[in-house]
Amino acid sequence: MEELKKLLAQTDEEYLIGLSNKGTVKRAYKDLEQESPSVVWEGEEAEVALKEAVCRIRAPLGDSTCSCPSRSVCRHLITAVLYLKKELEKSALSCGEEAGTEAEQKAEAGAKAEKQSPGALLPELEQELLSIPAGRLRQACKTRGYREFLLHMDQGELPKLEPGASGSLLTVRFPWNQMVVKLLSPLEHSTCSCHSRELCVHKAQAVLAFQLQKGTLTRKQLEDGRKEAGEWDLEELSQAAGAMKAGLSLQLLTGLSRLSPEAEESMERLAVISHGAGLPDFETVFRSAASEYRQYFQRSGAFRTESLLARLLGLYARAVALEQMKEPEKLRALAGTFRDTYAPVPRLHLTAIGGRSFQSKTGYAGERYYFLETEQKRWYTWTDVRPVFYEGIRRRPAGNYEQEQAPWGMNCSRADMMELEFYLDQAKAAEDGRLSVSRETKSEIAGQRNLAREEIREMVVWDYRELLPMLEGQERRSRKAEGREPLVLAGAVRCGEGRFDSVKQRFAMDIYDRYGRRISVAVNYSKEEKLTIQALERLSARLAGQQGKEQKEKGWQEKAHTLVFFGIPYLEGGSLCLYPIEYFEGKRFGAVPEISDQEGTPRVQEKENLPAEGTVKALEQLLLEMRQTLGDLFQSGLDSVQEESMSQLRRLERESEEMGLHGGSEELSRIRTALEQKAHQMEFDPEPVILAWGRLMEYLGACLEKTSFDQALIRMEDT
Repeated sequence: MEELKKLLAQTDEEYLIGLSNKGTVKRAYKDLEQESPSVVWEGEEAEVALKEAVCRIRAPLGDSTCSCPSRSVCRHLITAVLYLKKELEKSALSCGEEAGTEAEQKAEAGAKAEKQSPGALLPELEQELLSIPAGRLRQACKTRGYREFLLHMDQGELPKLEPGASGSLLTVRFPWNQMVVKLLSPLEHSTCSCHSRELCVHKAQAVLAFQLQKGTLTRKQLEDGRKEAGEWDLEELSQAAGAMKAGLSLQLLTGLSRLSPEAEESMERLAVISHGAGLPDFETVFRSAASEYRQYFQRSGAFRTESLLARLLGLYARAVALEQMKEPEKLRALAGTFRDTYAPVPRLHLTAIGGRSFQSKTGYAGERYYFLETEQKRWYTWTDVRPVFYEGIRRRPAGNYEQEQAPWGMNCSRADMMELEFYLDQAKAAEDGRLSVSRETKSEIAGQRNLAREEIREMVVWDYRELLPMLEGQERRSRKAEGREPLVLAGAVRCGEGRFDSVKQRFAMDIYDRYGRRISVAVNYSKEEKLTIQALERLSARLAGQQGKEQKEKGWQEKAHTLVFFGIPYLEGGSLCLYPIEYFEGKRFGAVPEISDQEGTPRVQEKENLPAEGTVKALEQLLLEMRQTLGDLFQSGLDSVQEESMSQLRRLERESEEMGLHGGSEELSRIRTALEQKAHQMEFDPEPVILAWGRLMEYLGACLEKTSFDQALIRMEDT
C-alpha cells in the first residue's frame, strides 16, 4: 500500500498525459467533479468504484485495470488516479504529523527541482532509457526500421526530443512519418501513435535518438550494429519476391481479357508489400501498373496494352533478381530509396523559366517549377506534390496554386516568383536537381528575370540535331536512372499552322530551326493540359493572323515570329517532338545567331549519310508486328494460347532471322518451344517463358528506339 501511495504522490498531470493523452486527462478532471467514488484498499491495490466502472489501481499505474471494454488507459482509470491522489493530499493535510511529512516532501521536491535543470528528465527515467541495450533496440526496430533510422541520421534528420516540464515524460516526434512517442518510466507503459503496446519500431527509434543525443551511443556503434544485423532481411525479401512472382505470373497466365477489376487491387497490394519490405522502386512501378489497369477497366483511350505488359514483365524479372541477389550494394541499387538525399549546395543564382501541373501514374499530383542556374548552366526544380491514390482525399481546386505563397521565405506568390531572378543560400538539392524547402534556406530577390543575358542565350538550341543526343542510348538511360528530365530551350525561327487531331485528342504545331529542320510541338489532351492546348491554339491563331496581314513583306515571318520554347524533347512515332512547358517571344533572348560559313555544310551531304527510309520503315513494321503479337499473347494469357498465335510466332521467328534480328529470333524460339512443350507437361513452370518474354520486350523497345531515332533524323531534314 505504501509503495502505491508514494507512487500516487509523485504522479503529476504530465505523466498521466503520457499514459493516455491530453484529451482523456481533461475529460477525467470533468468527470471527477460529478463523481463520489468509494475506495477499498487491498494490499498493494486500491479498488475505486465509479458510476460507470470499477477500477483497480496498482503500481506501476499502467498495470491498472478497468471493468469497461477499453483495452487502453481509459478516462475511468485516470479519474480514479486523480481521486486517490486528491484524497491522499487531503489526508496528509488533516494530520499534523502527515502535514509535517508533506512539508518535508515539498522541501525535498523543491531541492530536487533546483538541482534539475529546466527541460531535464527525472534521473530514474533517464537512467532507464540509457540502460536499454542497443541490441534489444535494434531487434525491436527490425532490419527495415533500423535502416530507415540510419538513413535519416545520415541526412541529419533526427527525431525531435521534447522533455516535459516536470521531467516525467519525454515526447519524441518523427519528422518523416509524423509519429509521436511518449516515453515514460517504466518503459513498457510508454505510448506511441501507432497504438502498439509492445516495444514497437517507433519507441525503439525514439530511445536510440535519446541515447545518441546523450552520447551513450555513437554513430560508429550504430553503423557497426547495421553490419552486425545485416542491412537487409533476406527472408523478408524472399517472401516479398515470392508474392510478387505469384501475383504477376497469375495475371500473365490468365490473360488481360479474362482478368477482373481485382487485378488493380492486386497491384496495390503488392505495392504495399514492397513498401513494407523496403523496396521503394518496386512500390512505384506497382502503383503505375495499378493505374494502367484502372485505365483499362475504365476503357480509357490512353491505355496501351504493350506498356502494361512491359511493366509487368519488367517487375517479374526484377522480382527474380531480388530473390537471387545477396550482395548489399546490388540489393540497394535494385530496391531504390524512399526519399532522396538532399545535400547542401553552394549559393545558387536561379532564373525562373516555367512551371506545369502534372498527375503521375504512380498516384501523385502537383506542380513543378523549373529554374536555370546560370553559372552552372544546370536545371533545378521544385515540386509541390501530394498523393491522390487514397480514396476520399481532398483535392486542391484547379488554378489556386499560382496564388499560393512562394517557398524559401519569398514574400510573393508563386506566379510572381516565376518572373524573378533570385539567390538561394544554404540550399539543399538532390542529385537530379530537385530543391528542398527547409527553414535554413534563405532567398534574396535579384530583380525581374533577364532572359537576354549571355549565359541564358548560349543555352538556346537553334540546331535541332543537337536535341537528339540527349535522347539516345547512354545519355537517356543515365537521365532515367537519375530521374532527370531532358530540358531544353529550343529556338524557332518560324512556326507552322497548329492543328488539333480530334481522333488522337492531340494538338501539334511544327516549328523550324535556323537550318530549316523541323520538329513538332505536341500535347495530348487531358484535364491538366487543357489550358496548355488553349494557349498554343491562341498562339497559332495569332501567328496565322499576323502572317496573312504581312504576307507581302518577304522574310517578315522569320524575324517577327521568332519564338523560344522551353520544354521536354521526346521521340514518338519516328518524329522528334517537344512537350512545351513555356514559350517566349524570341526578342527577349536577343538576335538569332547567324549561320557561319564553317557551319553551313550543305544539307545534301547530311542526307546522304542517313539510312534508307524504306529499309528503316520495313524494319520498324516487323518490330511493331512482333510487339503486337506479344501483346496478343498477353490478352489471351499463357494458359490459353491458340494455334494461330503459335503459327504467328514461328513466322516472326523466321522473318526476324532473315532481317538480321538474331537476338529477337532466339527469344521467340525460346517462347515458342516452351509453349509447345507445355501441352505435354503435367506441371508447367511459367518462369522461363516469362523471362524470355520480358527480354524480348526489352529487345524490341531498344530496336524501335533506334528506328525511331533514324526516322526522326530523316523527317527532320524532310522539309
